[in-house]
Formats: sequence, structure tokens, C-alpha cells
Amino acid sequence: MPGLFEGFFSRHRKGATLAVLVLVSLVCLLISNRTVVVRPKEIGLSVAGFFQRGVTGMFRWFGDTAGSISQLRAAREELAAANARLEEMDQATREAIELRRQNAALKSQLDFAQTLPPDRIAAEVIARDTDNLFSTLTINKGSRQGVKRGMPVVAWQGDIEGLVGKVVLVGPGSSQVLPLYDPQCIVSARVDTTRDEGLVSGQGRDRGFIVMNYVKKIAKDKIGYGDLVVTSGLGGVYPKGINIGRIREISAPAYETSLVLQVQPIVDFDRLEYLFLIGQEVAVTAEAASQPAAPAGGAAAPQKPPAAPRPAAAAAAGSAGAGSGAGAGSSAGAAGNPSGASTPAP
Repeated sequence: MPGLFEGFFSRHRKGATLAVLVLVSLVCLLISNRTVVVRPKEIGLSVAGFFQRGVTGMFRWFGDTAGSISQLRAAREELAAANARLEEMDQATREAIELRRQNAALKSQLDFAQTLPPDRIAAEVIARDTDNLFSTLTINKGSRQGVKRGMPVVAWQGDIEGLVGKVVLVGPGSSQVLPLYDPQCIVSARVDTTRDEGLVSGQGRDRGFIVMNYVKKIAKDKIGYGDLVVTSGLGGVYPKGINIGRIREISAPAYETSLVLQVQPIVDFDRLEYLFLIGQEVAVTAEAASQPAAPAGGAAAPQKPPAAPRPAAAAAAGSAGAGSGAGAGSSAGAAGNPSGASTPAP
């Protein structure tokens, strides 16, 4: 180590000498000048103050950083609460819109239901089942409300009544409806304009149309696109005149003896919410309307009593002597009419 300093001073002798002389001169000036007072305490306080300011600034920075983090956390919590309130308000708005829509739909259905005959039962679709053998719609009415198996089901959409299907299963508080698009649903129908009859059957929910078969080929030139297909009333299941759909395609396969008509259903099953079940009183009412009216005064029309059977001997005697039988008949008639009133000739 001493050799290192000696080598340094030997190489920089002039510079080192100059630095030592300048340092000595400064010290002498400080000591000789009376105006300059060296106060070690103040120097120590200055040095300590410098470090204190540094430490204080460092602690202040950490404090500000911690405060900023807490403020950021509070702002984040407020933002989450505001987002939650906004989501609740958005959900409430959506629910209000849905309730308004349902209210309008229910009001229209109520206005329509008030004009329905008393034999129709209003119901709501509460479930759809497309996984079983039969594609069914579940409604919220059952045997307690008067629903019976086989009742036709209709719906109103856009002020038009259309056939939906029929009831196939009835429970106490709910029932299942076989829709028109199911292949198992077969309806006796006719073209409304030409009165040609056939059978309508479903093709499945995914096809979007139903098919009318067994329409005579001679009716091809009379049937047009857009013609309305309605129920014919044959079979006694569906009342006559319910709208089924409109013809969208007409084909006459060479291997078939009848036309094949593709029919677009009147009812949009994807928007189906409310249904109406037609009671069995419809057929009874129609049959009663076709009966002749009772006579005035409310008295029932007299009915002819059934004729008494003739004995075999009397029949043989009548066939043996027609002439004598006629005379006997005249005598009997005279005897049976003691008042002498004559019977008018036909």
C-alpha cells in the first residue's frame, strides 16, 4: 500500500504538490479571516437536516402512494356498486318492458276472450317437449278446469284464428296438446275456394310446413297458390271451418293418384303463448241449430204413435180376399166412426 502511494506521488508530483498548497491556503484563509466563523453544530444540523428532508420526502411519498392506493380501492368499490345499480336498473327496465308487452298481450287476449262462446277455455303454454315420440305443448289447464281429451285447440295471431292441434293427455292442473306439425296429427280438411277435400298431416317441427294429401288430380287447375285450407268437420274431432294454412306449393307426382299440397300453417308455433280449447258443446250447438223450430206457444210438436203389429192370421185373411177385406174395412170404418163423419179422400 505505501508503495502504491509512493508510485502515485512520484508520477504526479507536481499536481499533488499544487493540490496540497491550495488546500493549505484555504485553511489559512479560513482561520485568519475573522468574519468566517466555523460552527460545527450548525454544520451538523445542516447535514442532519439534509438527511431529514430526504427521509421525510421518502415517507411522504410512501404515504401518498398508500393514500392513492386506498383511494383507488374506494373508487373501484364505488364503480362496482354503481355498475351493480346500473345492472339492476337495466334488469328492471327489461322486466318493465316485458311486463308491458305481456300486459298488452293479455289485454288483447282478454278482450277477445270476452267475445268467445262459453264453451271455450283459455290457456297458456307453459312448456314445450320435442324429445319424446310426440312433440307436445304443455298448457296450464287440466281436468279441474273442464279440459277433456280430444278437445280441438286454436290460437289467435294477428286477428286470425288458426288450428293448433288437439288435447292428447289431461292432468288435474295441466294438459298436453299434440301440435299440427307433428306427423301423428292428421286433420280432415278442404280447400276453401274449391271445396276439394283431403287429409292434412304434419312433417315435423323443423320442416316448417304441413302436407295435404288425397286431393283429386282433376282439381289441379282450380287450386291456386295462397288458397286457404280449412277443417272440413268430417270425423267429428275438429269443428268445420277452422283455418289451417295457405297453399304454398302444388305437386302432382306421376306415381300418385292425388295431388300433394304443401301448406304453410296460419299459426306461428314459435310465437305461440296463449291457446283456446274448444269444448264438445260446439257440435251439440250446431246440431241443435239444424233441428226444426218448435211450434209457436212453446208446445212440442205432436208425434205419431208407432203402429201396432198385425196378427199373422189377419194378415193372411187380408191377402186371401182383398175385395172382401176392403168391404170389411169400410164396415169397420163405419163402425169405428159412430158420429157418421166421413173421411176425406186423399
